[in-house]
Amino acid sequence: MSAPPPPLDPARAGEDKGKATTAAISTVAAISTLFAVARLWIRVRIMRKFQFDDFMIVISVICSWMSVGFSTTAVHYGSGRHIQTLTQEQIQGAILFTLIGFVPGILSFVLPKLAVVTLLSRLLNPSRTHLIWLWFMCIFCLLTMMGSVGMVFGQCQPSRSQWDFSVPARFCWDKWISVDYTRGACAFSAFVDFYLSIYPGVVLYKIQLPTKKKIALSAALGIGSISTVVAVYKITVLDSLASVDFSYDNCDLTIWTIVEGSVITIAACIPLLQPLLERIRNRPWPTKGTGQSSSQTPGSHQGYADIELSDDKSRIRKIRRRFEMDSVLATRNNDEEAGVAPMPAGSQDRILEEDETRLVVPDAGSQNDDNVPPKTDKRIYRTDEVRISYARGEESGAGAHRHQDSWA
Repeated sequence: MSAPPPPLDPARAGEDKGKATTAAISTVAAISTLFAVARLWIRVRIMRKFQFDDFMIVISVICSWMSVGFSTTAVHYGSGRHIQTLTQEQIQGAILFTLIGFVPGILSFVLPKLAVVTLLSRLLNPSRTHLIWLWFMCIFCLLTMMGSVGMVFGQCQPSRSQWDFSVPARFCWDKWISVDYTRGACAFSAFVDFYLSIYPGVVLYKIQLPTKKKIALSAALGIGSISTVVAVYKITVLDSLASVDFSYDNCDLTIWTIVEGSVITIAACIPLLQPLLERIRNRPWPTKGTGQSSSQTPGSHQGYADIELSDDKSRIRKIRRRFEMDSVLATRNNDEEAGVAPMPAGSQDRILEEDETRLVVPDAGSQNDDNVPPKTDKRIYRTDEVRISYARGEESGAGAHRHQDSWA
């Protein structure tokens, strides 16, 4: 990069990519920030959770804006213009801040991969071996991409000689060594993006869900495939790292680095934005402790993937009980038609809200009967004992009856 540039055609002396670069990277970073804010608002405000993947998204957004800041500073010094039109001070500033901006830029598209793996491990419950493989891919991708940064900064000794022309370089290896290594690291990063985008679709294909829901969930969880396209295209502009006209040619690499990070961040946020979409469609917020509408049927439940998205085991058990209760209610209707005694009224609430309404109050005296509420709490308690009997169709000319255990 410190080699003297060739003469420039006067007709191209006025070319400047600086403003377009700043506008592009600022726009995509702002869009990804909006998605990240929406995700965090849902996670913290509604779900009352802030986990590792949320932290990775926050760090990724911060890194994106750090890269935008360094790249904008590089544009201020002259990045985006031909190096032949810049002063020595401008060249040094453009090279320095462009190289520094690569560090948070790379982190901005590697860290969201960790968030995606964390999310997929909760949703799809992979085997231990597969989970190790997923984490290995992401961590290895992080290490190889950080290695590319080390290759670029270490290709000359001392490193300062790459942007400070007053410091003589003791030695420099061929720049194409760094370019080839970075090309391989970016190819592996693209492979990781592709793998993480198709993995949910493969798993959901094997699950018994409606076809439309499979397609919707696969699209939401696999939108990261767009980042694969971005990563592959970015490989084609890596040659700018060895360009003599570094300040002008490297703008495309800067743009696509931040675009890749923003796309992956958005892809990691979209699957968790369902409550916000329900709000936009004027549907009520899913609040803890609210029962299901009586007009709903088992087919109208949100489904397995939505249950897992709640990331709350007690809520999962509760919703699964609702599925079972729908079957019980359907059996009750059949029993009424067959003349069997119906289930006592009010027992449904007792079953559906079991996890919500069970209170544990310390008492000096131990309670031997679990159905007896603590006497220290001055409240009115109701305990229903439900017995469900139902008749099946006549088999071999005789009606067969079954009796199910009591639910207290």
